[in-house]
Amino acid sequence: MQQYFADKPLKTGEEYIFTKEQAHHARDVLRMNHERIRLVYDGKGYFADAYPRGREFAAMVESEDPNDNELSVSVTLCAALIRREKMEFVLQKAAELGVSRIVPFESSRCVVREKKEKSLRLKERWTAILREASEQCKRSRIPELTDITDFDHLKEYMGDANLAAYENAYGTGRMLSECLGGSSITVVIGPEGGFSKEEVEKLAAAGFEPVSLGSRILRAETASVYACSVIAEWAEVRL
Repeated sequence: MQQYFADKPLKTGEEYIFTKEQAHHARDVLRMNHERIRLVYDGKGYFADAYPRGREFAAMVESEDPNDNELSVSVTLCAALIRREKMEFVLQKAAELGVSRIVPFESSRCVVREKKEKSLRLKERWTAILREASEQCKRSRIPELTDITDFDHLKEYMGDANLAAYENAYGTGRMLSECLGGSSITVVIGPEGGFSKEEVEKLAAAGFEPVSLGSRILRAETASVYACSVIAEWAEVRL
């Protein structure tokens, strides 16, 4: 069942007119004609019948969807900037795994540095990726995406549990899965080159616990997906 995020409030028994982009996708890509879809507005889902109407495309809202596909905890992923295609992969998978907020940031070992004049256009592309991934996996909300921030500002996004993946924590610190708790979790994942010792010390001083993701050294994008997967499973199991 296809899902779309509506750009205005929905009400049972009323018609929703698709945006230009949604109409193109439904009519020209999926070739819909009276098909059942899911519409979402402000975290609330509805079932609707979608159909072409002249040059427009519309859907009659039929009933509410009682299911809420969001995690029971708020998850913030602070992800260091990595190469463009890998960063987009992280965003897509984070949305699929239920992350609530994504904070891209720059640290000392980031290979990628985004110019401020390009950051707005980049954020628009990233937001579109998050929307598409959230529609695909039937989420009720699109993850919040912050502006690219500096490493020293990560403390502004702390939750009940605050964790930083660090390769040298294996054997000396706790595993990620041992540190989960509370109603909000923030996890920090470094760039391709990892964190410097000084950065780990700063994170620890700010209240982030350095945690291990296992004995193997993971790529940055793998570490993000792994961490989000562990947290999502924990959140599902605890229900």
